Parts: sequence; structure tokens; C-alpha cells
Amino acid sequence: MTQRIQLRRGVKANLPSSNLLAGEALITTDRGTLHVATGATTKVPVVPALDDLSAIPAVDGATDFLLIHDASGSGQKECKITVDALKTALNIPAGSSDEKVAAVSGGTAGYLWGTDGTDGVLRGSASVALTKDVGNAYMALAVDVIDGGTF
Repeated sequence: MTQRIQLRRGVKANLPSSNLLAGEALITTDRGTLHVATGATTKVPVVPALDDLSAIPAVDGATDFLLIHDASGSGQKECKITVDALKTALNIPAGSSDEKVAAVSGGTAGYLWGTDGTDGVLRGSASVALTKDVGNAYMALAVDVIDGGTF
């Protein structure tokens, strides 16, 4: 006689929150997620291996989520955060898809050199160059000519 294991299944919106058996597996037919009951009213999602996930062609910051590991609490450590919420937490302007930095803690972030040389955190003329020193992690500011003007 062949033995079978059958999982409880249904759409994610209808996942049960009561009358669960510890160890019972629940699979969502619309999302393809697996949840395991840990008690009569509790369950935890089983997180897929990152290598098994497909890439998305574009990111919608308001609706797309990132998976993040929350080491501050107990229980389920994997949480979600929208791309826009993460950018807000890192003080990156909402419309930006590039690296930006704030000159002071809590300040408005901007391109280090600016998008066109007039709106960056650091500004300068063509005689000013900002480069990363190859020997360390510091930035070097090189100035060709300093003109103090006339009296």
C-alpha cells in the first residue's frame, strides 16, 4: 500500500489562524509559499533559497519589497521593507536610483559632486578634482590654481 502525505492548501488570504496542528504544513496555491504551524494558532513562513528566486526587470520603490533579517528581536527574523522605506531610512531621496550622501548627519542627501556640478554636496570649478586615494579609503581634493582675486 502506497502512503501519501497531503498538505493543506489554499490561497494566501485564506491561511487559517486557528485549529492548526504543530508541524502541519500549509501551502498557498496563489503565491507558492509554504507555512508551518508551530502551535494551534501560530505559523511561520518557510523562506525560499535566494538562488531559487528569479530577478525582476525593474523596481517599483513604493510596492516592491526587500527581504531583510531583523537581528533586534526574537521569533521570526526575516521581515519585509519597501524599497522606498529603506531609502528613507538611509536618507536617500525618493527619486534617486544612484548613490548619494549627506554632508552632515540628518542632512539632505545629494550627489557628492552633483548631477551637473552646481547641486552637489561638494562643488567646484574645472580646476578642482575629487579622487579616491589608491592607497586608502580617503578622498583627495586636488586644486590646480587658487586665485585669491585682486584688491
